[in-house]
Amino acid sequence: MKPKKGIMKVVDTHIKNKMRNGFVITSIILVLALAAIIMLYPHLWWLALILLPFLVLGLIDYFQKSDNIKKTYPLLGRVTNLLEEQRHVVQETLLLNRIEGQPFNWIQKEIVYKRAEDAVKNQPFGTQIPYDEVGREWFTHSTYPAKEIKDDFRVTIGSSKCSKPYSASILNVAGMSYGSISKNATLALNGGAKIAGFAQNTGEGGFTPYHTKYNADIIFQFGTGYFGCRTKDGKFDTKKFKEIATEEVVKMIEIKISQGAKPGFGAILPAKKNTGEIAEFREVEKGTEIHSPAFHSAFANDIEMLRFIRKLRKLSNGKPVGIKLCIGQQDEFKRMVKTFAEKQNYPDFIAIDGAEGGSGAAHMESLHWAGMPIIEAVHFANGILKKYRLRDEIKVMAAGKIISAFDIYRMLALGADACYSARGMMFALGCVQSLKCNLDTCPTGITTMNPTRVASLVIDDKKIKVANYHKNTIKAFAELLRSMGLKDRTAIDKKYIIKKVSENQTLTYDKIYVNNH
Repeated sequence: MKPKKGIMKVVDTHIKNKMRNGFVITSIILVLALAAIIMLYPHLWWLALILLPFLVLGLIDYFQKSDNIKKTYPLLGRVTNLLEEQRHVVQETLLLNRIEGQPFNWIQKEIVYKRAEDAVKNQPFGTQIPYDEVGREWFTHSTYPAKEIKDDFRVTIGSSKCSKPYSASILNVAGMSYGSISKNATLALNGGAKIAGFAQNTGEGGFTPYHTKYNADIIFQFGTGYFGCRTKDGKFDTKKFKEIATEEVVKMIEIKISQGAKPGFGAILPAKKNTGEIAEFREVEKGTEIHSPAFHSAFANDIEMLRFIRKLRKLSNGKPVGIKLCIGQQDEFKRMVKTFAEKQNYPDFIAIDGAEGGSGAAHMESLHWAGMPIIEAVHFANGILKKYRLRDEIKVMAAGKIISAFDIYRMLALGADACYSARGMMFALGCVQSLKCNLDTCPTGITTMNPTRVASLVIDDKKIKVANYHKNTIKAFAELLRSMGLKDRTAIDKKYIIKKVSENQTLTYDKIYVNNH
């Protein structure tokens, strides 16, 4: 026979009260015992300094209502919470092997760390990446490697509509705004870019003095918030844009339409990271969470975008103007390129961000499930541009987990002309992948505005590491081409990459990624 609900409720209440009273009584006994010990042995007064804080924390945990674990296990529950908060750090440092880390494993990070340090750039005892797993990729070497490479690894960006084309490195700093990353990180990237001769993309957070400190080549990016070139009501400001675009260090203009980590959702700058200085550069209110709209107010369709591009090209005195986007609905991209061809007007370059991209804060759904991955996106875009005979006019830049020379080769084989790297450059700055980018608690001083943590990033040291990473990656790319028997980039081909597509089948990229658009 089941007891009546009323009786069960009384019993339950009695148990809870007993537990509560027991905890309180135990706490009182501990306090009295501690007091007695100190009275008898005054020289042990320091015990109170050690034990009382823990007792107070335990009482706070017991009487709070929001955390079940801490209420059930006062004080000890805090250990569980700490482990949950630092779960990724514990996994990265103690539990995962060299190929299990996400979004980057230790092998990928080590490539950057060693090249940034200009240290030993080899590894003993064979690969730790299994060859028998589906999805495994590799390149095919030649029996007769090339004796020398004749290539400067730069690409000229600028269509027939452009009067001031730019010679860009095939590897550049992807868009990371001051605000998303710290002042010292911005300065170190600028210094490294100047030393090694590649470009730094400003990100959409505006053009700051930290982008001109070392006189590196700059790609000025702006997005839907028009930071740095906006009116008081958030619209595009022609005069402010012209002042930035005609700066000598600014070599190209990039209109950010969408970002890989948050395509179609806009961008977020957490309130904690919106300091007075950042607010001044972005022309927004200090200490508020800043949302970049998902859409542009300066244009709303392909025709209007082309007019806007023509306007920017004129305002910048003929510098290359491009667009950055993560490809979503394929028919929209096809229509856009078709419009370019029909109107015989087009951007000078298209920067394609893969869905894997993103170093900052992003909407959960967009971060995990939106956008086309970079490999498929570059292949698709290259095919569409070829279809409408615009491939020679419009250069393609690729961004999305670009770390190694093999990553660069893969992008160029699929149709890209140059690459961006954000997180690779962050690793060169000392990033440990703690995944605190959106919390203002980055331990390395890269993605935080905390002055103490920012100071731990020493600019003079890190700018050298950034330059070293670029230099050694380009050198590794040249060695990769040489091993394949290729003398320069013109011979790069999809047929030299193989992918294991099933347990018993491998295919070359030219069989997998066929241009049939």
